[in-house]
Amino acid sequence: MSRVYEEFDPAFASVCSDVTVYSNNKGFFKNLAEEIVSLAEVDGWLQSFENIEDDKKVTAVMENNTVMSALNEVLQRIQPLFRGKDVRISYERRLAAQSCLKEGDLTKSLALASQAVLRAPMTGAEEIIDGGVSLALALWLRSEILLRSDRPTAALEDLKLALKERLPARMRSEYYWRMGHCYKGAGEPTRAKVSYELAGRLLGNNEDAKAQLAKDIESLDYTSKPKHPPDKPDVRVTGGAKQNLPALSKMLKIVEEKDKGRFAVADDDISVGDILLVDKPYAACLLSEYYGTHCLHCFKRLEYCDEEAPVWCPNCSGVAFCTTKCRDTAVSTYHSYECQFSDLFIGSGMSILSHIALRMVTQAGLDTSQQIHAKYLGNELKTVESSTLNDIEGVTKKNKLKSRKERLNRTKKGLKGFEDRNSNDEEIETKIEDKTTYLEKLELTAAQIYSLCSHSQQRKGADYLKRIIMGMFLTECLKRSGYFKNCSKDNMPKAEKNICELLVRNLQMLQFNAHEIYETVRGDHQFSGSKPIYVAVGIYPTGALFNHECYPAVARYFDRQNIILRAIRPLRPGEIVSENYGPHFLMRGLKERQRMLACRYWFRCECIACKENWPTLKQMDATSNLYLRCPNANCVGKFRSGKNMPNRCAKCSVTIDKELFKMYMDDVNKCLSQYQEGAKQMDLEFPKEAIQTLSDAVNNFYKVARPPHRETHIAQESLRSCYATEGNVYIVKSEPKEK
Repeated sequence: MSRVYEEFDPAFASVCSDVTVYSNNKGFFKNLAEEIVSLAEVDGWLQSFENIEDDKKVTAVMENNTVMSALNEVLQRIQPLFRGKDVRISYERRLAAQSCLKEGDLTKSLALASQAVLRAPMTGAEEIIDGGVSLALALWLRSEILLRSDRPTAALEDLKLALKERLPARMRSEYYWRMGHCYKGAGEPTRAKVSYELAGRLLGNNEDAKAQLAKDIESLDYTSKPKHPPDKPDVRVTGGAKQNLPALSKMLKIVEEKDKGRFAVADDDISVGDILLVDKPYAACLLSEYYGTHCLHCFKRLEYCDEEAPVWCPNCSGVAFCTTKCRDTAVSTYHSYECQFSDLFIGSGMSILSHIALRMVTQAGLDTSQQIHAKYLGNELKTVESSTLNDIEGVTKKNKLKSRKERLNRTKKGLKGFEDRNSNDEEIETKIEDKTTYLEKLELTAAQIYSLCSHSQQRKGADYLKRIIMGMFLTECLKRSGYFKNCSKDNMPKAEKNICELLVRNLQMLQFNAHEIYETVRGDHQFSGSKPIYVAVGIYPTGALFNHECYPAVARYFDRQNIILRAIRPLRPGEIVSENYGPHFLMRGLKERQRMLACRYWFRCECIACKENWPTLKQMDATSNLYLRCPNANCVGKFRSGKNMPNRCAKCSVTIDKELFKMYMDDVNKCLSQYQEGAKQMDLEFPKEAIQTLSDAVNNFYKVARPPHRETHIAQESLRSCYATEGNVYIVKSEPKEK
């Protein structure tokens, strides 16, 4: 089979493919993979391996004694490697936090107290220091710091957690007294009074304390109302959502062509500013460099958690969560298998895509992953629209897995190992119900995910082998994490092979279908100096169906984990709704774009910017040609403005009225004035107003003119920046200027 990347730069294509599996400059995996590939080349085995059918490739590697002997030497040495709990470090951080608190440095004190919380072992685990209640004492201290920092709701949550973690009984009077302060600060005076009264009953004969408590009760303001930050409204698609693809607007549809696969096209007139997609990830992973600043599960900035402070993992100290809800979801699904090897994963140099390939398996669990393997590997699927409408190829929900009762019992066994000692049965049952629904949703979405392209037929043998080696490495980690613990001895070899094959399929698919998740980092001004930083990567079941063009129709931004695609140019029914995979015509020339796309994504781009070889932004200037559109609304013809205007359109032969084109020029000049107005609104930090002004202007431009047009492209990039203000934004606080 012909491979498009071989026509451009095979060596560069190989590098592009390798980095989707492992790093080229960090970790041991690169050397391991290259050593195994060298062994596989002996006697031409690798060449023949390339011609083996996909569903037999993993088996073929397992049957190669030379390869497996070398690989097993490494796999047998795999051991859990992660940052565990350390009671002494927790104790030292707590003392340091107390010292900073006395000095009035609340910011540093809070950071140290959070470290004490995250490093503290679980209650009762180590009694040498603090009698086994280091976690409770760390939470107690942090609640005081949060209260002084005017974060009463977060302080209250820490107090409740401290009580669950066996806060010493001698501290109960102080506990209820502080709880009263928290409720008072949160605008709940009735609850504050109840807490103060409970504290009063526990104070004994301490008259001074009782007098102070009476003053606190007297100070309560019963007119105050609960203080909660306003909920951010959910983003919704314009025109309503499609029934069978709820992430997609009704204004779009998915079509399929032989050479292009499945992709989104307009099914109605689309205007600039329309929201066309709001999609949740099937699986997503946070980059390891952000483990200390973002929630591992939802990727929220930890310093933006107003109502809770960072929450710990029961087993490791390498990650944090923004809420107990995020923590419990992560621990009851994927994190219990992954956290034992977190430092090994980082040290191996495996890519973030390899981590997502693993996450797709760990979040589903063994049984659901085996169901997915049985249904979707090696089977020809229907198109995504029909498969979704038919509820995964017409299989009823009752038959998808075992009966609901069996699944509840199975899930209950898996969850019990991760429940804390104070959890009651009702809480466990609720979590089991939640997890069951979660697994059902995963399996429903798997139909879309496993119908995405993997280009396995174009993959060289060495590339395929490297992915199998990664699959075997991750499968071995899963074995040692307890992932297969409920699998019988007889079924173990088959289960391990199935999971390895699923990982290999994930690794191939993610190469072409994953999205980087970013947040906008800005300073004091909303736009000046702002830039996107990539904090995570995810795979989106419907978002992955948008094809690339070097002149995209949409801008992409993220609201929490959700990907949002919003129109930056108007579209008519039947036109491709494209996004951009990286190479944009404004920044890169034709040859560079074609090389990058062929080597990274294995296709030759044939968008209008490539066909007409549009100039980059640097090559354009203020006097660049303006192209006016053919007056025939159904024609795509365009003409350079100026003295030598043709009398007829070369495409549709319609007569060209010179007076009409004078009106077109007037309209273009009005658009230019609107572009300037939009820029002023951005300078004044009015993004919503700028979106409206620029959207109207770009819509009007396309009624009379065609790209490329420098000022219009700048306006579209400005729209991209304005849209991003409605997504994930991190404001870097500037240092106060000295007088």
